Amino acid sequence: MSEEFGLPTGVALGVGGIVGGGIYAAIGIVVMAAGVLTWFAYSLATVVVICCAYSYVKVNAITDSAGGSVSFIEELTGRGTVAGVVGWTLVVGYIGTMAMYAYAFGAYGQMLLGIQYVWGLPFRPFLSVAIVALFVGLNVLGASASGATERYLVFVQAGIIGIFGLVGLWFGFSVGDLRLGLSEFATGPIIAASVGFVSFEGWQLLFYDQEQFEDPQSTLAKSVFISIPIAAAIYILVGFVITSLLPPEVVSAQPEAALLYGALRVSKWLALAVGLAGLVSTASAINSTLFSEAIFTKNLIADDILPSEMGDPDDDAAPARTVLVIGFFTAAFAVLGSLEAVVEFASLAFIVVFGTVSALAFVNRDETDIRTLPPVVGMVGSAAFFVMLLYFLFTRLPHVFFLVVVIAVVVFTVEAAYFKRDSIKEGIREVEKEV
Repeated sequence: MSEEFGLPTGVALGVGGIVGGGIYAAIGIVVMAAGVLTWFAYSLATVVVICCAYSYVKVNAITDSAGGSVSFIEELTGRGTVAGVVGWTLVVGYIGTMAMYAYAFGAYGQMLLGIQYVWGLPFRPFLSVAIVALFVGLNVLGASASGATERYLVFVQAGIIGIFGLVGLWFGFSVGDLRLGLSEFATGPIIAASVGFVSFEGWQLLFYDQEQFEDPQSTLAKSVFISIPIAAAIYILVGFVITSLLPPEVVSAQPEAALLYGALRVSKWLALAVGLAGLVSTASAINSTLFSEAIFTKNLIADDILPSEMGDPDDDAAPARTVLVIGFFTAAFAVLGSLEAVVEFASLAFIVVFGTVSALAFVNRDETDIRTLPPVVGMVGSAAFFVMLLYFLFTRLPHVFFLVVVIAVVVFTVEAAYFKRDSIKEGIREVEKEV
């Protein structure tokens, strides 16, 4: 792309990447866990995320690479296997994130069209697979939405959600429904902060495109530190409004529809605007994440972290085979997994990665002006969220817990076999020589 990104574009991409599809897909799950204290759960998550973002920015400043967490780890530690683990974790995490967007797209489409079943089967999975297939096809053909289009869309999407939050706040105040819920404080909101961690993952996609920024390090840092608070304010406001306007049983029955039902409580026209924005936003999030992950995966293939069977690292754009593989697993997650499963699986993946980069910043704090407190908060907060989320899954959603464990075992087993392939081949050659 010939045009370099300035600060306004960086902020737009950051806010869009965070709010984008996440607020439509994940907020209902957070509300189920935190109830009326959803605003507090998002506030707590914001503190940890900003500290992790600080670590990313500072580590980025002391490295020569521009590839995000995987490159940071490989350059600063020299441990290719650790970098590989993080790389594989991110790839699977992004697939889970896109499945979350696809699930939300299908749910919103189903509700807006009023169609529940087709040929005796639920309509939502058809829509989820269709939107993934559409953007897989567009990316394979090199015709995905342009960066300019994405920039304009994120302003519209975030604007509609911001308007809903403000109008909903006014409506709730006028009817006396607003509640802070401080009397109901327990461990739920703290656990919910870990459940909704995936809602904030979008800002770190900027690090993969930093070469397109004017004065990359400075513009990137400002974009991250401006976009996170803006997105967090939207999450906190909307979470506060939804839990004030809707009874818990409505959210529990259809968590994917929490935002739409909250808007419907205020006005059917506002609900229509939110619903249409949800379709556009989740579709746009699938498209941009698919392209970014394909480029990220291509770089991992070039570094021999992922197998060459996943795509050709010499392709100028996103390799077609890579896009097809990612699209297949995204569609499978969206069809076979529940919304809770894909949201919380993706949250676990990003908690691990964000915590790892925070630890990296803490270890290398003497290299430059890295303050000690933010990396410590990012590292300890991520570790605490990881433990709490596993506990939540084990006690409340055991089927999701065991699914996550199975996926992790499969991924790490395949990964270990891949990284050990050279020594295995060498051993076979030695045996053949002896024979």
